[in-house]
Amino acid sequence: MTTQTHQSIFDFLQQHPSRTQNISAPAGAQICVQGDQCSSLIILTQGVVRVFKPAADGRRITLYQIRAAESCILTAGCILNSSPFPAIAEAETDVSGIAVAAADVTRWLNESQQWREYLFSLVAGRLEHMIELVNALAFQRLDARLATWLLQQQSDGDISATHQQVAEELGSSREVISRLLKDLENSGLVSLSRGRITITDQRGVASLIETL
Repeated sequence: MTTQTHQSIFDFLQQHPSRTQNISAPAGAQICVQGDQCSSLIILTQGVVRVFKPAADGRRITLYQIRAAESCILTAGCILNSSPFPAIAEAETDVSGIAVAAADVTRWLNESQQWREYLFSLVAGRLEHMIELVNALAFQRLDARLATWLLQQQSDGDISATHQQVAEELGSSREVISRLLKDLENSGLVSLSRGRITITDQRGVASLIETL
C-alpha cells in the first residue's frame, strides 16, 4: 500500500468524525479472538497487530501483521459475510487506531469509491502475501523458511526475538526452532543471545534458501 493511499484513507476518515471512534490497546492485548462477531473495522494509526491461527497442539502460525494505515481483511470479510472471526488478532506493541462501525463499512462500500479502493488495495496486498505463505508452508523446508525469515527481519544483522516468537511466526515449536538456530550457530552463520539473534554470515544464510 502506497504512502498516497495511507494519506488518502486518513483524509477520508477525517471527513466523517461522527462515524468513527479512536481506540487504543496495550502490547499483548487481544483485539479480536476466534469466534468473535466483528462489530467494527479498525484502521491502525500506530503500532503493530499480529493476526495468527492457533493449532490444537498449541502451535501458532502468523497469517500477517497489520501496521499504520492498514486494517484486517479477515475482519472486513467477517463484517461483509456476517461470520465469526476465524483467528486471533493481538497487539505486538502499544497500538492506536480508528474504528469504523460494521454498518458504515458496508454502506461506504456502496457509496464511496475512495473507501472501495482502500479495501480492494488492502485485500490485493494481503492475498499476495497469503499465497506466498501457503507456498512456503507447502513447498519449503522449515530450514529455508527460517533462513528467509531471518533475512527479512534483520536490521544490520540483528533480530530482536525469542525462539518462541520465531516459532510462532513460522508455525513450528520452540524446541524445533531452537535446534535449527543452534545448528546455524554451530555452522558460524548466526550467534545467539537472550532475546536476540545476530546474523554473522549473510551470504551463508542466503545460500540456505537456494540449496535447501
